[in-house]
Amino acid sequence: MAFEPIQSLVARAIDRFPDRVAVQTAHGSLRYRELDQRVDAVAAELYRCGARRASVVAVLAGDRAELTAALLAVLRLGGVVVPLDVGTRPDRLGWMLREADPDLLVVGADDGDLAKDVRDMCDRAGLVDLGTVKDRPGNDYPPHVPAPDDPCYLFFTSGSTGRPKGILGRLSAVDHYIRWEAELLGAGPRWRVGQLISPAFDAVLRDLLLPLSVGATVCVPAEDVRLDPVALCRWLDRERIDLIHCVPSVFRALAGAIDTVRPGFEALKCVALSGERVLPADAAGWFDRFGERIRLLNLYGPSETTMTKTFHFVTAADARSRSVPIGRPMPDTVVLLLDERGREVPPGRVGEVHLRTAYRSLGYHRRPQETERAFIADPTRPGGGEVVYRTGDFARLLPDGTLDFLGRRDRQVKVGGVRVELDGVEQLLREDPSVAEAAVVSVEPDDAPPYLCAFVETGTGTDSEELRTRLGEHLRAHLPDGAIPAVIVPLELIPRTISGKIDRKALTVPVRSPARPDADAVAPRTATERTIAGIWARTLPAPVDDVRTRFFDVGTSLAVISVLARLTEEFGVSVPLADFLANQTIEGLSNLVERLLLADDDADDDLFGS
Repeated sequence: MAFEPIQSLVARAIDRFPDRVAVQTAHGSLRYRELDQRVDAVAAELYRCGARRASVVAVLAGDRAELTAALLAVLRLGGVVVPLDVGTRPDRLGWMLREADPDLLVVGADDGDLAKDVRDMCDRAGLVDLGTVKDRPGNDYPPHVPAPDDPCYLFFTSGSTGRPKGILGRLSAVDHYIRWEAELLGAGPRWRVGQLISPAFDAVLRDLLLPLSVGATVCVPAEDVRLDPVALCRWLDRERIDLIHCVPSVFRALAGAIDTVRPGFEALKCVALSGERVLPADAAGWFDRFGERIRLLNLYGPSETTMTKTFHFVTAADARSRSVPIGRPMPDTVVLLLDERGREVPPGRVGEVHLRTAYRSLGYHRRPQETERAFIADPTRPGGGEVVYRTGDFARLLPDGTLDFLGRRDRQVKVGGVRVELDGVEQLLREDPSVAEAAVVSVEPDDAPPYLCAFVETGTGTDSEELRTRLGEHLRAHLPDGAIPAVIVPLELIPRTISGKIDRKALTVPVRSPARPDADAVAPRTATERTIAGIWARTLPAPVDDVRTRFFDVGTSLAVISVLARLTEEFGVSVPLADFLANQTIEGLSNLVERLLLADDDADDDLFGS
């Protein structure tokens, strides 16, 4: 595939479709010509503030239209864009900014207060406030001629050790991927693409650049809609969305809301899934409702090799299988399954996935030694000068030529689409003076999202509940949601093998044990509280025995989506996200649900004149 920079693809769409809507948000829309003017204005301001080729520019903007304009402006100048999520905790944002060491920090018109919180963490960077940038005709900056190996973006691994690792993107790899997916799906100017992915993950490039490269529309739901599966179902249907990208956990919650909403999804053509395993049971429920009219696309590939490197359209037969394949390599990619000596394994045998492609990232930002360890000389072609990325994933080749993903080589797992280094979580647990040793395991139930369980060695005389609370606060200060263990089990001694190593196989994950045992706990008292407690028990790794326990003390933001869907399914009322956040206990949710039910009854009385 000949190189054609993404900047040129978007420019062509602007020329062909100036009056089509490019970006639509809950607050308004931008047509392609308006987006072009906005990008020009931002690029001119960035240039005035010192941005040049390869300058690192961090973007912190909650408004996706602003984010899109800033991202395109940085690319027009040949810079390196660092998209950040305004929902990230300030301390974690600080880590990312220190690691990126940007030349400029761009903040959205409504995000000035957040910028103040992190400003001292990148005091070298100049500040550009999008609220003060005025659109004007013409471009007051010199043209940039892109080259295939230009660095163009910086995204971070989950950084569960507390130090996020930046992955530096290669421009030709972005162009290659975007054009491939657009051709694969037949995306065109009349398509409407839902933007659900956080800007902190490289998959956001699919959400933004694929539609903008073909003259289609980026459609952004309001934040409360994005996190509410029932509202999201209705939004997708009402807005006639053609394509969405999401992690399987979000897809699972979305599929669970279908029986409540009963959407037709007449426009929806494809749901592209990545970041976690796709469960056969999830696919089965989808096919029961829609058949194979709406395609499910399973994508696999670490960020180090640019978004995706294998793909598979899920079939009804996959839904009846033990697992859903990750498919075949996309063009210009070779998948090697190698043993511990670097030799290819025969079909059916398990090997470590190595990816050979010219369309990989440029490596880890300012970490040459780690880049050398991950991007190695191809062991199957000694002296050939070719490089492969060692993923750390295990897979095998199935008889039909597709790949079956089996897990990780090292102690990395994915929870909620977030890559988690278990050793890093354990190290943070050991920082507590009461914890002599720690072991964290990943649990993957058949009928629920994966979660982490932590075992901590505390000796005798430790207040378990106080320890859980303290450890939870410590972990939340350093880790993203998916990296925080949902269950913490204090032990007098962690089991060890005869050689003295932790015996992880001997660690027994609690089965439905109370998440926060407490002698003063208030058990569910009403039918509504008992029903909500049951919903929590089916959603969280362990049930909650106190109706006063706050949801975010035991659950994550990803689990909220499933809870909201099940509340609607059970009670027939839609609980807005804002109301859920204001009533996070079983007791508070029970009162809220009963008020909503009463309001529905009053509305029926008014309707029928009763």
